[in-house]
Amino acid sequence: MIKKSCLLISFIVFCSFSLKKVESLNLFEFALVGIGSAYVADQYFDSSLEYTNDYKLKKDVIRKFYDDKKKSISSSRFSRLPINQQLLLIEELENF
Repeated sequence: MIKKSCLLISFIVFCSFSLKKVESLNLFEFALVGIGSAYVADQYFDSSLEYTNDYKLKKDVIRKFYDDKKKSISSSRFSRLPINQQLLLIEELENF
């Protein structure tokens, strides 16, 4: 990261010295350049955003919903359920 910033600064200095025609900037233009570069640097180094997005999270919720609505259940899992949940499951599968 430090290497990139040094490279960028040296590029800007090199470009500023290589120009043939030099025009002075007024205070307003210097302020705009300073504010713009600070804003761009702030957005570039912002780490508050997460890698996952809302669309992926919504898709995962929908996928989990449909996975939970499966018609089959393993016999070992079914036998571990309490009797009232087994009866509810049998009733739900018959209505499905």
